[in-house]
Amino acid sequence: MLLAGLLQASWHALVKYGADQLIVLAGMGLVAAVVAACALPFLPLPAAPAWGVIAGAALLHIGYKFALARSYKLGDLSQAYPLARGFVPLLSTSIAFVLLAQVPSSGQAFGIALVSLGLVLLTTHSIRGGVDRRIFLAALSAGAAVAGYSVVDAYGTRLAGNWAAFTAWLVLADTLSFALLTRWLRGPKIWGELWRLRASLTAAGLLGVMSFSVFLWALSRGPVGAVSALRESSVLFATLIGIAVHRESPSPIKIAAAALIVAGLIAIAA
Repeated sequence: MLLAGLLQASWHALVKYGADQLIVLAGMGLVAAVVAACALPFLPLPAAPAWGVIAGAALLHIGYKFALARSYKLGDLSQAYPLARGFVPLLSTSIAFVLLAQVPSSGQAFGIALVSLGLVLLTTHSIRGGVDRRIFLAALSAGAAVAGYSVVDAYGTRLAGNWAAFTAWLVLADTLSFALLTRWLRGPKIWGELWRLRASLTAAGLLGVMSFSVFLWALSRGPVGAVSALRESSVLFATLIGIAVHRESPSPIKIAAAALIVAGLIAIAA
């Protein structure tokens, strides 16, 4: 899950610094769709009840991508990313408790609380100078979609009978639908832009599908809240990328937040 967090932070950085975030998300999705299609001959079909869950999950993923693209269009990575992910562990834990009756252990609950506190610190630090209301709404919408699809995906991996089959069909349903919507919104120019960005899109798509596959594998085996908290270590990696690559200042608040997140991850894994 830590590796998945690092991969996720990396592809988010590639999306943010693309010229058109919708086209970048559509392009990396098509790469992920190719990977998923190649896996299908080796996987069983999901159980019949899972197909409705796949459709619902795909809608949540598509909504997340539109909200994410808007937040990155309006704000910086260091501002929009923590804002979108900061409340995901608490939200997903709460939704999983209500809908799936999942109760984390005392150690996991303590770790989720520490990770969430660190994420909230990073979130408040990212908006300390004020934040555009449009960025705030878009990022919170993205975060709510992540919390929602985390619970739906966890349910689907169990219902399908095979987590990999559920993942492959969800990736196909999500990415192909999103690509068609992006083609409708952006017009035929999308094809030239995808070809121009083929190298970075291939990298982002492979990072994305690997990260997502590890996430769903973990959701099929562990409680949603703990898995989501581990996944949101990506915010820590994004902060480190900002400091190391984009020369952002390592403020005391960022260091304290990082320490809380690391302590929380240790508590969850213990």
